[in-house]
Amino acid sequence: MRTKKIKGKHFVFDLYGCDAHEVDSPEGLEKLMVEAANAASMEILHVYIHRFSPHGVTGVVVLSTSHISVHTWPEYGYAAFDVFSCSDEDRTRLAVDYIVNKLQHNRKRMHAVDRGYAELATISIPVYKNDTKKEIKVLKKLAEIKTPFQTIQVLDLEKFGKTLLIDGITQVSESDTYLYDEAITKRLSSDDKEVLILGGGDGYVAGKILKDNPTARITIVEMDPEVVYCAKTYFGQTPVFENPNVELIIGDAIQFLEVAAKSERVFDGIIVDLTDNPVGSGRALTKLRSFYTKLFDLSLAVLADGGWVSSQAGVKKTRRPLATTYEVLMPLFEKNLQMIEEQQVLIPSFLEENTFLYGTK
Repeated sequence: MRTKKIKGKHFVFDLYGCDAHEVDSPEGLEKLMVEAANAASMEILHVYIHRFSPHGVTGVVVLSTSHISVHTWPEYGYAAFDVFSCSDEDRTRLAVDYIVNKLQHNRKRMHAVDRGYAELATISIPVYKNDTKKEIKVLKKLAEIKTPFQTIQVLDLEKFGKTLLIDGITQVSESDTYLYDEAITKRLSSDDKEVLILGGGDGYVAGKILKDNPTARITIVEMDPEVVYCAKTYFGQTPVFENPNVELIIGDAIQFLEVAAKSERVFDGIIVDLTDNPVGSGRALTKLRSFYTKLFDLSLAVLADGGWVSSQAGVKKTRRPLATTYEVLMPLFEKNLQMIEEQQVLIPSFLEENTFLYGTK
């Protein structure tokens, strides 16, 4: 749910019948606008005034809260002013009133506009086990980025803190990411030298691996560079990506695996950390099966003998006609791997249990 957030009042006003000399004086107009800002206790960052030939003045006082500007036509006794500040309205009016009272004129015309944006008050997060949604209070929106692939949001949510969402679905929350990271790295051992993460652009899973096995070399294949940007900017993950043992590949997972297979790269463990929301039971399900079947075939080609695969599979069951990622992945694990194991982990910010699948080649 969105509500209008007013960030300030913008006053645009015209003064007519002005004294021609007064509105042709750059020194006088600069003094007027600076005094107006001071009268309203506004912080001045910069002042620029320019006089035209043969007459006329334009100028701006740049404020930490926005600006005061003027443009004059002395030959018509006319001055156009613009005052905007994200300070409270009363302070902005003090600046406007100062100018109006100090500059000679016989008529004025004024417009006041509320400036602001739609503020996100709550967000509806899907609960797939019963195909419902739950409203979560948004304390602050930190970022919203529309990329060629998806819409990314970074929100400060009540109870969960900073949370990364993709297309409205929780991906990681600072309050409980440790639960997810521990689960998806369950098969990691101190003997693993090369670990591949498909997805994982938030950096948390890689960070967990570095903590548990500091000598492991980690390759992250993330499709969307904006996910990495958000991880660095809002979640403090820059040290993970700058670690010399971490290689970040921006690209498609399938394409990476095809190249890796041809070059005979081998990994001790592969983590599938891709989005997992349920899909419709028709064409979307067929497409999902085709994608994961190809992903599995290529993954097995670059997985060492005795190597492991770990994947998140989302919610285990949902209401029809939706089909879960678990329903697609589990048959692939059973067909291609040994020592199959599944684990249900309640991750509070996901609002339900998340399934993790494990297998060994």
